[in-house]
Amino acid sequence: MPSNAGRRPLPTKLRILHGERHKDRLNQDEPVPVPTSPQVPEQASLAVQQVWRETVRELEGMGLAYASDADSLRCFCEAVVQHRRACAVLSKSPVLVVGLHGNLVRNPALQIQRDCAQTIRAFAQEFGLTPSARSSIRSREAGGPIEDNPYADSGS
Repeated sequence: MPSNAGRRPLPTKLRILHGERHKDRLNQDEPVPVPTSPQVPEQASLAVQQVWRETVRELEGMGLAYASDADSLRCFCEAVVQHRRACAVLSKSPVLVVGLHGNLVRNPALQIQRDCAQTIRAFAQEFGLTPSARSSIRSREAGGPIEDNPYADSGS
């Protein structure tokens, strides 16, 4: 059984943006999604739709917005909204609350906040939306044309 230890490989497009110069390290057979932006899920709350629009705008700016990522993007947006709600609850309530048996226990909103933060971080890393993910991405505008870039003429 193969081990899942270590870093997961980045998509080829991100590897190129990160500055991968060795053609033999790129997956030449990687499926390329249809270059269409994901549509706002109409059944999502207004708060989720707002986060969606902001996030898609960022992804489009990086050339990384694809309709095939809609479900993952929705998970990210839902987690952002839930995290904000948990933060709002925690700003108005104590960290310790009276539990079922009268003793002090951690506010359950802390767990929600932490779980959502982990989800946000994981999806943001996948989408290239964290400072560490961006720190190694090189855009054509910032660093000139990227040599051996198979996406150079794709309009992305």
